[in-house]
Amino acid sequence: MSWILTTVAAMWLAGPPPSPPGLGLERVLEPVLEPAALSRGDAGSSGVESVDRGDSMQAAWPSSTEIAQLVVPAWQRYWRGDETELLDHPRWIRHRVGPRETLAQIAARYGTEVHRLKDWNPKTLARKRRYLKVGALLRLRATRVPPQREPVALTATAGQTWEAIAVDYRVDVRDLKAYNDAAREDSMAEVGGQRALTVWVDPAVAWTVGRFPGPEVEPTWVASVSIGALSKGHPNKGRIVGEPCQLPDISALYTRRFDRIAHGSSHAIRTIVGAFASFRRDSGYAGEVLVGSIAQPRGRRFPPHRSHQSGRDVDIRLPKLPWFDRGIEPPPEEIDWRATWALIEAFLATGEVEMIFLDHYLQRPLYYAALSMGASPEQLDEIITWPRRGTDKGKKLIRHASGHEGHIHVRMKCGVDEPDCRTRMRRRARAQP
Repeated sequence: MSWILTTVAAMWLAGPPPSPPGLGLERVLEPVLEPAALSRGDAGSSGVESVDRGDSMQAAWPSSTEIAQLVVPAWQRYWRGDETELLDHPRWIRHRVGPRETLAQIAARYGTEVHRLKDWNPKTLARKRRYLKVGALLRLRATRVPPQREPVALTATAGQTWEAIAVDYRVDVRDLKAYNDAAREDSMAEVGGQRALTVWVDPAVAWTVGRFPGPEVEPTWVASVSIGALSKGHPNKGRIVGEPCQLPDISALYTRRFDRIAHGSSHAIRTIVGAFASFRRDSGYAGEVLVGSIAQPRGRRFPPHRSHQSGRDVDIRLPKLPWFDRGIEPPPEEIDWRATWALIEAFLATGEVEMIFLDHYLQRPLYYAALSMGASPEQLDEIITWPRRGTDKGKKLIRHASGHEGHIHVRMKCGVDEPDCRTRMRRRARAQP
């Protein structure tokens, strides 16, 4: 959540463990965009057609929140990621499998790939299983050697749920329950006071967000966006009118993957630049983020996209963990989910996001990353479709769309100066018999 705290900057300078990312610092779009409260219910009139709940919705985003004290999460107390050995050349090592470890997790941990682990260990991995046999010894070539996972004993306190403890230690809640013979218990149920638990902690879990302050915003970033490009029509049947507006090539914020299909409405491009500036400053994330397709200079359809026609859609590759190279559709274990949430949060804070598409099964790690960064289940239930918790939550702002495994697809709202912009398709009138 994007709270405005005057104490955050002082805490950064003083040196104690930082607060969860997203704390503090106002939006950077002002005065180019109209200021907006973080609560999305007060967007006001945009001069465009009204929409029904199935097409678009206002994000129920919290306003500034007072925090009495900043609590250091448990995973930070055990963090020793700076002890990770970074290798100039791959080195053969042996890894002994711990509880609830998968091939994908081990591959991501050592900077290699699953198919290579299988090639190097044909006998040990001859039997296909999701969780590897505890104690099995794997031979592999590592590009990095982090500190090993370690068991930690703790005692649950009254009111703690399985999910809350898992988030505090940044472990999967299903793994936490499995460690403690509680696989059938509800993740949202209270564990019970004074219950002894064991959790396997990763002391080298990625800490790329909120560890260091990010760069200050350059006023020229948003000012460099040209004016006069307007969105006309629906994203699936529309175009861009006026002077073409291309996403500025700002290496400090993102990597622009394309040139010709990096155009959009001036309003959408300003929102993209402003959101990235806030993201870099507030999160301190220094990794590369690729910006993919937006629109052609004049919009209209271009394959393989059905949308991206009116200059309000942008594809953004999911940020990867820093020790991996670029990839079009990396496995979930290679994604930096906390950086992904920080980026989405920056877009939400602009108040100019209509919807975000992400494959449903990838919303789970995003959800838990958001919890680890201070979001509450109640807040997320108004924004993200996962989890359904036994009921149909309907279409939320972050929703499923097939083909969105390696990137998020962000759609901006119509600007106040775009009267011909449409958020829903016009339905053809039925012919009278």
